[in-house]
Amino acid sequence: MSYRRLLLTAAATSLALAACNQQPAAPVTGAPIASLPLAQAAPPPAAAAPVAEALPQAPPLPRVAHPRRPVYTYVDDAYQLADAFADSPPDYTVDYDGVRPYVWRSSGGAYRVVEQTPDGEREYFYRGDSDYPFLIRDTRYAYAYDDGELVEVYDNYGRPYPNYDIAEAEIAARYLFRARHLYDAAIHRQREAAYAGDWRTRRDAVLAPQQVWAVERERNPDWRRVHDDRVQREQPQQQAVWQQERAQRQAYAVRTAPVIAAAAPPPPPRQDFGRDVRGDRRQGDAFQRQQGDAQAQARLQQQVQAQQQAQVQQQVQQQQAQQQAQAQVAARAQAEATRRAQEAAQGQAAAQFRDQQRAQADAAQRARTEQLRQQAQVQADAAGRGRDEAFRQQQMQARDQMQRAQGDAANRARGEAFRQQQMQAQAQQRAQAEAANRAREEAGRQQQMQAQAQQRAQAEAANRAREEAGRQQQMQAQAQQRAQAEAANRAREEAGRQQQMQAQAQQRAQAEAANRAREEAGRQQQMQAQAAAQLRQQQAQAAQAAAQQHQQQAQAAAQQAAKAAAAKAAASAKHDDKGPEHEK
Repeated sequence: MSYRRLLLTAAATSLALAACNQQPAAPVTGAPIASLPLAQAAPPPAAAAPVAEALPQAPPLPRVAHPRRPVYTYVDDAYQLADAFADSPPDYTVDYDGVRPYVWRSSGGAYRVVEQTPDGEREYFYRGDSDYPFLIRDTRYAYAYDDGELVEVYDNYGRPYPNYDIAEAEIAARYLFRARHLYDAAIHRQREAAYAGDWRTRRDAVLAPQQVWAVERERNPDWRRVHDDRVQREQPQQQAVWQQERAQRQAYAVRTAPVIAAAAPPPPPRQDFGRDVRGDRRQGDAFQRQQGDAQAQARLQQQVQAQQQAQVQQQVQQQQAQQQAQAQVAARAQAEATRRAQEAAQGQAAAQFRDQQRAQADAAQRARTEQLRQQAQVQADAAGRGRDEAFRQQQMQARDQMQRAQGDAANRARGEAFRQQQMQAQAQQRAQAEAANRAREEAGRQQQMQAQAQQRAQAEAANRAREEAGRQQQMQAQAQQRAQAEAANRAREEAGRQQQMQAQAQQRAQAEAANRAREEAGRQQQMQAQAAAQLRQQQAQAAQAAAQQHQQQAQAAAQQAAKAAAAKAAASAKHDDKGPEHEK
């Protein structure tokens, strides 16, 4: 036995010993020991568990030749465990390879795990001291196990199906292999809250097989005999544990009914326009999302109000039914009182008749005794007279005495009968008057109790309405806070995207400006180079023009010099020609 089994066994033994010296506890109305609050958001898409044929292969299971328990014990244990859980929502769920099975845990450590398959719901039942299932039920068959060995296969009505073939034995082996892993996941993996909307959708399918088995257990004498024998052998403490578990689960189901009815529907599809949209388009999307959130809150409030109205109407109907039941109880009480009065009157009349018969018999006996005594006296007195006269006198006296005695007895009987009739009539009248008084008093008490019950129901309904209104306000405030937080997050994300886009635009602008600056600098350098070349060309042209001008000036100067020289020469020549003459 594992360490966990030892702990569970010790805890169960301690609880049983402690329960022996305690009075029965009041019904527990709090949440079950392992339950998590239901998630009210829209349930995400969940994968279905594989069908039997799609599960991995498993080693063949040995078949129990001689079961240690009657074959109906296994289905009856599973029925009792499911009946204790009643119609309460699952305690929690876990993620097992993408599948989210439902998990219920009893106060004694027993588990029920339910997973959804394409064929329907599949259930696994575990006792509190074992990690092996004792029964697995799908939509077609049920399989009983004892310490990992196959005991029996049942049809979907819970009846033994001994002619199963090897395919069903293979399925039983595959189910057992999966059941061990599901139990390990239910114990050790992260627990998550079940979605209220998902439970509302699957609830009827989960509870339907239990209803089929309930009808079959009452109809099947073999199953009913096993159940009755076990109930007789069970300790009262264990029966009290199951009754307390069921009462707690039923109270929890009633308390979570508004949450399940008001569960959020699947969210509407959100349109995504990509990452290159403008800020105004994103603002429009945010506004549309806010409107969608507001509409969802309005729908949630309408559903809650409708649920409250339905609860109030149900309470009114319950009060009316309670009043009718109380009126029926009063009528039955009055009829019972009348019946008891009639029975008492009839009994008294019968007693009076028996007394009358006894009185008549006593009178006849006394008459006979008196007659015998008188005969003996007459015989003693007439001993000296003749036998004939004595005998005649004795006969006449005896006849007269008998007649007188009979007349007296008849008179007394008639008087007694008349008195008995009067007493019977008076007793019947008194009984009827007492019954009428008790009926009036009972009717008054019933009316008073109805008025008090109605006042209490109205006060409780008002308190529940106030509490529900407070919870709704709190839920609305929380929803509004979440919406505001989401809007703020979206605004921050939008601001971050805007800043990122602005930074990217600024970077692009800076890069473009740098590119334009580089291009402009290139153009400026090119223009400067062209201007320098043009300047150099102009300078060269100017130098060339200056050289030409200088050359021209030089040529002009040369020409002037030549002309001057020629003129000088001419002048000199002329002077030379005039010289002699001048000298003369």
